[in-house]
Amino acid sequence: MKPQPIPQRSTLVSQTIALLERGMKEGRWAAQLPSQSELCLHFAISRTTLRLALQALQRRGKIQVSQGCPAIILRRSHAGVTAPTISRVVLVLPEPLWCLRPATGNWAGELRTWVERAGMEFVLSEGGNHYRAQPTAHLEKLIQSHPNSSWVVFGSNQPMQAWFVARGLPVIHVGAVFPGIEIPSIEYDHAEIAQHAAAKLVAAGHEHTAVLLQRTGSAADATTCEAFAANREPGAARPLVLEHDGSLAQIESRLRHFARLSPRPTALFVTKSHAIPAVLTILPRLGMEIPRDLSVICREDDPFLGYLVPAIARYSSDSSAIARKLGIALRRLACGQALKITHDRIMPRFLAGQSVGPVAR
Repeated sequence: MKPQPIPQRSTLVSQTIALLERGMKEGRWAAQLPSQSELCLHFAISRTTLRLALQALQRRGKIQVSQGCPAIILRRSHAGVTAPTISRVVLVLPEPLWCLRPATGNWAGELRTWVERAGMEFVLSEGGNHYRAQPTAHLEKLIQSHPNSSWVVFGSNQPMQAWFVARGLPVIHVGAVFPGIEIPSIEYDHAEIAQHAAAKLVAAGHEHTAVLLQRTGSAADATTCEAFAANREPGAARPLVLEHDGSLAQIESRLRHFARLSPRPTALFVTKSHAIPAVLTILPRLGMEIPRDLSVICREDDPFLGYLVPAIARYSSDSSAIARKLGIALRRLACGQALKITHDRIMPRFLAGQSVGPVAR
C-alpha cells in the first residue's frame, strides 16, 4: 500500500493567522488580544491551532506572548523598533465621579465602553492630590503604577498640565488649556458661550451685568470672564465678578452682597448649574424676582434644571461628543500614531428658557 501523507494543520493555522492580523490592522484589538479561550470559541478552533498561530505571530514581531496573560499587540515605532502599544487608558478626575455633573459621568461611561471593547484596560483615578499646586510627587507615583498607558485628564490646573507636557506622555485634556501649554484638548467653547450669553443680555437691554463665578483653578475661569466682558456695549461698565468656592455658604454670601448693591446689575451669568437653586430661592427672599428684577443665564445644563420655574436660559451640551472625540484620538494612539496638538472646541445649544427679560423700569 502506498503511504499517505499525514494531514497538516497549516491551512487552518494560516487562516487563523490571517484573521488575527486583519483584526489587529483594523483596530479591532488595540492593545492586546482576547484570552485564548475566547479566541478559540470565536474562531471555532482548537487550542493547539491557536497556539501555533500565536507562535507564528510572535516570531514575526506582531505580538508578545506571556504565560497566563493575553497576548500584547506590538507595533513598529518611527525608530524601527517594535514596542508594546498602550495597554490601558487612565482617566484622571479631580473628584469622585459621583460628585461630578451627570454629563461628566455620561462621557466617562461611554469612554470606558469604547476602551474595553478595544481590548484595553480602563482605570479611573479619582481626585485630590494630583490637582494640588505642587503635584509632581503624586503624579510620578501615579504613572509608575500604570506604565504603558495613555492618559485622559479632566479639568486640570496649570502645574498639572505643565507636568504632563514636560514628561512627554500621551495625554488628552478634557477642559480648557492654559496659555503656553501645548497639549491636545477637547472642551466646551467657554469663550464662545460667554460671548453669546453677553450678546443675549445686551439685546434685552442689559448694560450692567455680573458673573457668579465658581473658582475651579482651570483656565476656563479667566476665559469666561474675559469673553463675557468683551461683548459689552461701548461705554458700559465692566461686569461685576462674584467669586465663590462652590459652597452654599459662600454662594449665599455673594448673593446677599449682590442684593445690597446700588445701582445693582440687572443680569447675572452663572457659571455652575448647582448654584442655580440658590439663585432661585435666596434672591426672591431678598425681594428680587426672576426675570422681573434680574435676568439669569447659566453656562451649563443639568437634568434638574428642567424642573425649575421659571425655566432657566442655559447651554445644553451633548456629552457623547466628548466620548466620540476621545475615542478617535485614542484609536490613533493605539495604532501607533502620534497625537497632534489640537484644541477641539464644542459649542453647546442655547435653550432660551424664561429667565431673560427686559430691564425693569
